[in-house]
Amino acid sequence: MSNPSEDLTPAEASLGQALALIHKALGRLDDPARKSDVQSYLAKAVTLVEAARVSHSGGTAATPLGAQKVATAVPARIAAVIAAAVSVVLDRPHRLVSVQQVTAPVVPHLNVWAVEGRTQIFMSHKVR
Repeated sequence: MSNPSEDLTPAEASLGQALALIHKALGRLDDPARKSDVQSYLAKAVTLVEAARVSHSGGTAATPLGAQKVATAVPARIAAVIAAAVSVVLDRPHRLVSVQQVTAPVVPHLNVWAVEGRTQIFMSHKVR
């Protein structure tokens, strides 16, 4: 009987190693003291998945169908978290087109006394 690892393509072997690292990381998620281990395992897993993708595509680093680079002014990790949040909220197919950091506008002409007056009026109304 042949060794099962001999029957694997390089892409499959890389994915297997990535899954093993993810499995290792999952066992350490609840331990804050092991966060550097978890980050290291996941970073290596990302590298292995990318190597598998390139190997599977025949050595070309072509972008998979439907996956396009997101125009972003924030770190890729933040864009991934935003994409995951959008996926959870929308619960349907979506495409993240761009992510840009936005600063809250400063409104120098805001009359705080007017806002306070409106707040007092609204608070005086009876809620039904």
